[in-house]
Amino acid sequence: GLGKTTFAKAIYNDDRVKNHFGLRAWFCVSESYDAFRITKGILQEIGSFDLKVDDNLNQLQVKLKESLKGKKFLIVLDDVWNDNYNEWDDLRNVFVQGDIGSKIIVTTRKVSVALMMGNEQISMDNLSTEASWSLFKRHAFENMDPMGHPELEEVGKQIAAKCKGLPLALK
Repeated sequence: GLGKTTFAKAIYNDDRVKNHFGLRAWFCVSESYDAFRITKGILQEIGSFDLKVDDNLNQLQVKLKESLKGKKFLIVLDDVWNDNYNEWDDLRNVFVQGDIGSKIIVTTRKVSVALMMGNEQISMDNLSTEASWSLFKRHAFENMDPMGHPELEEVGKQIAAKCKGLPLALK
């Protein structure tokens, strides 16, 4: 609820990013790590999925490696929970033949995943009390003037405080 996925989506959908990368793919990994499902999903995203190779992980990974070879790509792996280095290292080898400047963005709530993935990290914190109230007010008073309803302000601030600075909860 801190906005990790929202932040990654803003980057992924930015016109400059779209124009910079020849291939882009977004895949929501979630709790259960499954190299087959991830590989197949990325192939589908980049439009290289072939039904003839849909039941063999090795064939899928070879196909993905070929599809990415020499191309500048952006892959987003959203909501990664698994921090098993060996499993991810096997999948990471699929991406090594991309062109210089290719990027993989991983969103995660687990510090251990971020550390394992390495390279640059952006940590996101909860919103301040003032920013929380501002966001809550913007959504709660969508078509109303909050100044015209002072009796709702105290209740609104109490609700905002219970959201503990989480943007998704505040919205």
